This record gives sequence, C-alpha cells and structure tokens, in this order.
Amino acid sequence: MIRFDPVDVEAARKGSRAALETLVNAAKAPVFNLAMRMLAHREDAEDATQEILIKIITHLGDLRDTELAGAWAFRVATRHLSQSARLGRVERMRLTFDDFAEDLHLGQGDSAHLGLTEMEHQLALKEVKVGCTLALLVCLSRPLRMAYILGDIFEMTDTEASDVLDVSAGTYRQRLRRARSAVSGFMQSHCGIQSAKAPCRCENRIAPALGMGRIAKGAAHLDSDQAGQMSPDEIRRDVAALETAQRSIAIMRSNPQFASAVPSLVEQFLDRIS
Repeated sequence: MIRFDPVDVEAARKGSRAALETLVNAAKAPVFNLAMRMLAHREDAEDATQEILIKIITHLGDLRDTELAGAWAFRVATRHLSQSARLGRVERMRLTFDDFAEDLHLGQGDSAHLGLTEMEHQLALKEVKVGCTLALLVCLSRPLRMAYILGDIFEMTDTEASDVLDVSAGTYRQRLRRARSAVSGFMQSHCGIQSAKAPCRCENRIAPALGMGRIAKGAAHLDSDQAGQMSPDEIRRDVAALETAQRSIAIMRSNPQFASAVPSLVEQFLDRIS
C-alpha cells in the first residue's frame, strides 16, 4: 500500500515542489513492486511506474479527502496496470501455462561446466528463481494476475482488494480462486521447490538462461539495485528462503522488494510544473 502524509498532500496541491517529491518518493517503491509483478520486466515496470506517478501528481487536485490519498494512489496504480498500461515485453509473448511447461521441460542443463564463482552462481540462481515466478504470473490474464497479486502476495482482504479494483467482492473472490488454482496446480506439477516429484530444478535452469540471454553472468538484472549492496551470504540466504517455501503462495511472497531509482521522466515533469 501507499502511505501519504495529508500535510504533504495539501502542500503539494498548493504547488510545493518539495512536497511533490516527498509524495513521489513515498509512492515509487510500492508502485514499482506492483508493476514488476504485473509486467515481469524491469524496463517495462519502470516505464509504467513513471506513467502512474505522473497520473498521481496531476490528479491530486481531484481528491476530496486527503486522509485517503494513499489508498487513492494505489487504486490509480492498480487500475492503470490492469486496464491502461501497454502490453509489456513478456506479456507480448502471449505465454500460456502449457507454453511455460514446455519451456521448463526443454530448458534444463548442467551448470557445472560454466566456471561460475560462488557469487556468480548464487546471483544466477536467484535471477532464475525470481524470473520464473514472474513469468508464471504473466501466464494469468491481467484481471486474474492482479487479483492474485493483491490477495496472495500483498495479502489484502477481499473488501480492500475489491474496492481497489472497483469490482464486487464476489467477482474478486472468483478471480482469486481461479488464479490460485492455476498457479498452485502448475507449481505442484512442474516446480521442484513446490514438489519433490516435479521435474524442474532451478539449478538446471541456469545454463539455458545464460545461453538465451535471459540472465547475465555476474549480474542481477531483476533485483539490480539491491543485489549490488548484498554480500554472498545475504544472497545465499535469499535463495534459501525461496527453496524452503513449500507453498506456492509462500514462494511468490519470498520474491524481493524490487527497487528502482526515482524515474527521470517524473523529475523532468516536476521541473516543468515547478
């Protein structure tokens, strides 16, 4: 959720550049985290975050109750990503659960010959795990994906989520049930973290992912802002957290809090209106 100080909201509505920057800084992380899980691609998520933040800034004057500004801003973000955002690069692949299952089945290989250092190996393993869960979400339609993200990753109540999406509680619950069934069923059948009987192992996805350019040796693209500040032991603990999560919901929640710099487009926009 997004939390705004009503004092900052009032000041921003009166034209305070400092207050606007404070609101942008408060909103950018939760908006970017939502966008990453919806679009599964860093650059696409950053573009969407810029668009959403500008929408929030330019429509502050429409607010009737500044005490509810944070909840309003989160609704702006969810509705933009559900209804208005351009299809991202991963979405344009039109990936289905069957397609993803085939990709997992064919894309297995031994990484022992790659000569990775321990740090490179742990970074690659983390990228594979996070990338896989994000791609899995994109197999859901946008309405089901957003329902799953709000309900099972962000842990919003039925009432909160249905209000954010402007649908009835019954419609939201139906979407969430369908999304849960699809995600848990797929992971139970294919994910080695979820089930020992499932064929896919994250370790065996490293070599194909490197070969196809989905990840890069020694680089953390999906979580780049945080990975550079982490020690090998911290990265190893992150990976272990993913491996010990036995339920699909827990695996999805164990993904990092993605981080991104203040979008340059928003800064340029603030410069124009100041």
